Amino acid sequence: MNYLDFFASVISSITSLAWPAAVVTAVWLFRGEIRPLLPRLHLKHKDTEVSFRQRLEEAEVVVERLPPASAELPPPTPEEVSRFEQIVSISPRAALVEIRREAEEAVGAAGLRVSLASFGGARGTMRALRRRDLIDEGTSLLFEDLFAIGNAAAHDQNATVTAADARRYRALADRLIETLESQVIKPPPPPPKAID
Repeated sequence: MNYLDFFASVISSITSLAWPAAVVTAVWLFRGEIRPLLPRLHLKHKDTEVSFRQRLEEAEVVVERLPPASAELPPPTPEEVSRFEQIVSISPRAALVEIRREAEEAVGAAGLRVSLASFGGARGTMRALRRRDLIDEGTSLLFEDLFAIGNAAAHDQNATVTAADARRYRALADRLIETLESQVIKPPPPPPKAID
């Protein structure tokens, strides 16, 4: 084997590994953007299935691991319950999207309580809250799941959203809001400076 054959075999080896490396690199680089798209994915192989409802189940597991919220929200008024149930009876998808909006508003309010100006909407605010250790990992994961499920409901017309799904989503979103209320509190004002 001369040096030309050697270099040809090296180049051949490199090119045969290039496309798998490119795929792995692309998935790694765009993992944050790919995760919200997963609820739109519906895969089934033998007894294994990945779908919208599976993401709901994962979020419910995350909620079970959250510490108890110290700030419990007052129960919804009868008018709120009635309005939600009316929307659910007409369109469970619309009810789910409405609850997602409420959860995103709660995230924004949590950011404002700690004077956090963040770009990127609710997701950017959650990332900033997490970076500053104002929320725990479970709360961040719950928000990501709710965000992705809400995206699937809002944008994927093939996703089937039932009334039960909307009610489950509401319970999860209420838990997120309670957790944000208890974890992200306005810091006390600094003590007054002594006058000399």
